[in-house]
Amino acid sequence: MTFDVKPMPFDPTKIKGLSEKILTSHYANNYTGAVKRLNQITEQLAGLDYAKAPGYLINGLKREELIATNSMILHEVYFAGLGPEESRPGPALADALARDFGSFEWWR
Repeated sequence: MTFDVKPMPFDPTKIKGLSEKILTSHYANNYTGAVKRLNQITEQLAGLDYAKAPGYLINGLKREELIATNSMILHEVYFAGLGPEESRPGPALADALARDFGSFEWWR
């Protein structure tokens, strides 16, 4: 299985509080790097003869696969949440913000 780098789901010039340079660098280096690393690990695992490979090698690759998968998924969730359009929190978060801060507006 090959994993693809998803396109950046927002215009980095329109995100308030984060610079375009930081966003594009983080996307290009951290996220894209995690996807590339996951593809390399997947390829290595596919080429292994599990009957002959030492346990430490399989264990190490599976651990790195988990780390790269988590990094890829968490970056996708992070970038998906940076859309330029403003949104209101869902009911559970709105209730928690109202309880702890008085309202969404006060929290903001």
